[in-house]
Amino acid sequence: MPPEKSYSKTSVEERLLASIDMIDVSQACALLRIETDDPEAIMHAMARGDTIITLTRNGRAMLPLFQFDTVNGRIFDVVGTILKLRPARFSNLRLAYWLTRAHVDFGGPPTDRFGKDDAAILAAFRRYIEPVHHG
Repeated sequence: MPPEKSYSKTSVEERLLASIDMIDVSQACALLRIETDDPEAIMHAMARGDTIITLTRNGRAMLPLFQFDTVNGRIFDVVGTILKLRPARFSNLRLAYWLTRAHVDFGGPPTDRFGKDDAAILAAFRRYIEPVHHG
């Protein structure tokens, strides 16, 4: 008998997405003070340029709020650097997971240290993505 279709992947993904404060593309443009008639195109272009992290929730492009410096209306610089370092095998979802989970170096998630401890975040991320060598 073939195995039943597993829904655990979807539920894990949904739980992760539900645990992250997110905004839609229009809210992101407003936060960044970008005036446009096509906020989705702007955010997709920024995502293609490794400037911003986007996730899909219920078929809509959503952006994790942690990557925005809401006081100054910008994206934290460390986000772009992490996106450029990220291996191709890492999805945005996996990246968001790593960024939002407690890390021993920070006593909490790396996102809590954005703009304050960027060098340490980058060092921790480089260690995380380093390939495992046995032998």
